[in-house]
Amino acid sequence: MVISNSDIRENIRRADKQDIPRIAEIIIFGKRVAYRSIFQNDYVSFNEMRVVDLYEEYNRHPETLAGMYLYDDGIVKGVINGRFVDEKTMEISELYVEPFFVGQGIGTRLIEQVIRQAEKKGVQKIILWVIKDNVKARKFYEANGFVDSGETCIIEGTTKEDCCYQYVFE
Repeated sequence: MVISNSDIRENIRRADKQDIPRIAEIIIFGKRVAYRSIFQNDYVSFNEMRVVDLYEEYNRHPETLAGMYLYDDGIVKGVINGRFVDEKTMEISELYVEPFFVGQGIGTRLIEQVIRQAEKKGVQKIILWVIKDNVKARKFYEANGFVDSGETCIIEGTTKEDCCYQYVFE
């Protein structure tokens, strides 16, 4: 089934507390699919990254939903979370699409939503961090207007490097 751009835009909405179980599910399964081959650590993937733990974290801190948008066409299929670092910078802290629905344009439309919101608020740039070895994600972000800023850091407790990408408004 082909989903049109207007259908996708109409299906994006703000997250609320009732969405927490589905949000936790999408994020944990998305992380497992994206990171298992990079970190090669089944203990972390299946014992430390648990849906119930993330669900409980969001329930304890529902304010983290304030900048979260969902793609929802009757099934919540994707999630993006943007938060203000300061008045001129927004950070995307999560962007995950249910693995079954990857490749349908949902992630791109979620990024477009955050870019529109940031622009309305007068933000100068949007940043995000992506694992250097996550080539698929890096290419996705580059295709959506983000550029590697050159800033890196080592992910705590690992030898893996995170790269900072940014989208700068002109």
